[in-house]
Amino acid sequence: MASLFNAWRKALSEYKPRKIRGAVWYRAVVPSRKRTILAMDGALIYGGRYNNAGEFGALYLSKTKKGCAAEVTRRPAHPTKYVVGKIKVTLGKVCDLTDPELLKKLKITKTRLTADDWDEPQALGELVREAGYEGMVVPSAAGDFNNLVIFVDRLAGTSRVELEEVKPLPLI
Repeated sequence: MASLFNAWRKALSEYKPRKIRGAVWYRAVVPSRKRTILAMDGALIYGGRYNNAGEFGALYLSKTKKGCAAEVTRRPAHPTKYVVGKIKVTLGKVCDLTDPELLKKLKITKTRLTADDWDEPQALGELVREAGYEGMVVPSAAGDFNNLVIFVDRLAGTSRVELEEVKPLPLI
């Protein structure tokens, strides 16, 4: 695994970061969490695909409302009611893990990033964060959607994550 980590570090050091300027992304939460929709407590406590529990938090967003619905209904025994936040995002340093050229340099596939085993995505998320990236665009494991993982503690300069509105999310 050490040689894989070295390949990842090299590829990340050579990668030209992407910027996200005022793009809209979405996040689904249960209604009781709507006032803290931008909080990362769950990811910090339980971990997520791109972060280990207890190490650092991450804010997981989806590019579309349909993507949010797919993400939450993918979970077994999911609640039946959700709200979705419309979130305006401006980031200066983003790693795009949907870029086929970058995936080739990282020697990783979309299939491995979206597999049920989170070991590699979590290790890659940690390296991306350590390399100073504010976030990552990633493929969704719930369908043909893209997600955004934001390391809020890494936001710099003019980077912002702003909640614009919260509405009920019809589950498809």
